[in-house]
Amino acid sequence: MTAGPLMGRLSDREHVRGDGDPSGVSLLVPQADGTALLVPLSPRGCLAVACVALNPAEDRWLAAAAEPALAAWVAADAGRRPRDEAGREAAARLIDGLVWREEAAARSPEVVALRDAIGAFRAAGVAQDAHAKAVAAARLEAIREVAYGAGHEINNPLANIAARAQSLLLDEQDPDRRRRLATIVDQAFRARDMIGGLMLFARPPRPQPAPVDAAEMVGAVVEACRAPAAARRLRFEYSPPPARVELVVDRAQVEEALRVITVNAFEAVEDGGRVAIEVHDRGAAAGRPVEIAVTDDGRGMDADTVRRAFDPFFSGRDAGRGIGLGLPKAWRLIEVNGGRIAVESVAGRGTRVTVSVGGALQTA
Repeated sequence: MTAGPLMGRLSDREHVRGDGDPSGVSLLVPQADGTALLVPLSPRGCLAVACVALNPAEDRWLAAAAEPALAAWVAADAGRRPRDEAGREAAARLIDGLVWREEAAARSPEVVALRDAIGAFRAAGVAQDAHAKAVAAARLEAIREVAYGAGHEINNPLANIAARAQSLLLDEQDPDRRRRLATIVDQAFRARDMIGGLMLFARPPRPQPAPVDAAEMVGAVVEACRAPAAARRLRFEYSPPPARVELVVDRAQVEEALRVITVNAFEAVEDGGRVAIEVHDRGAAAGRPVEIAVTDDGRGMDADTVRRAFDPFFSGRDAGRGIGLGLPKAWRLIEVNGGRIAVESVAGRGTRVTVSVGGALQTA
């Protein structure tokens, strides 16, 4: 179950309200260090364990998930009340949801055991997260190797096809045959660009960082994207930083990442839609990264699509609209430059992609 902020004042230990399971009852176990263990119990076997700071000025709720089995143990041992009685008391207090207090010494065996159990569950969660990250990293590395190898093997025959078609096109007089040969050349170059993106994602060149004017760099991306924006009558807006801010990054790589993100935004909006680019230099003088945000008012993404936005070959668009390497390529280029990308989106309400990159230095 998910714990939320407490309602009421925590300094009143007799009457503390919570917004956890409304059908449950909670233990409030005061501690000698000025904190308390708040243990919401549920007749259905759910449990959330929290260490609550008894601060009159500010209520703090630091939650940790626990197993249903621990709920049964707490109901039987830590509360020192039969589980049936705890259930009856929960039902009796269902109307106002008040938390009842269970007095216990700070170092009593029950409290020590409860703390140990919480620590064990937290440690298990950390280990599980670390394992999941390791598996994801290994999977990504395998995808990179396959992508690079496949790209290298496909590029050579593709170059031969394009060269042969161009050679035939030079001597061809028949209009229909010329049109077909031109299509072959165009599609070969399109496939070459896709393979290039694939190989760039798999093994981007080592960055060559140098001081870069943030406004100038982003402005170059904006100018390069103005023509396609105008062709679709998009409201394409750019808000540069109020002062000159220098970044130390590989300009070509970061520009390419921003271009990909901007083109993605164009493709997400209807004709006449809005795409805005903003540069924020909050804390730039302290050497913190500059934030570059690309916002659109397009169709947005659901939670699952946002979660997979940087997965290689995943695309939330219709078939035939790319191979799902746009955002992953942008993420890879920003990553090798020591930055990060965050995506915020709501289906039907647009998307905001924020790039944080470079140790900024405000120079004017």
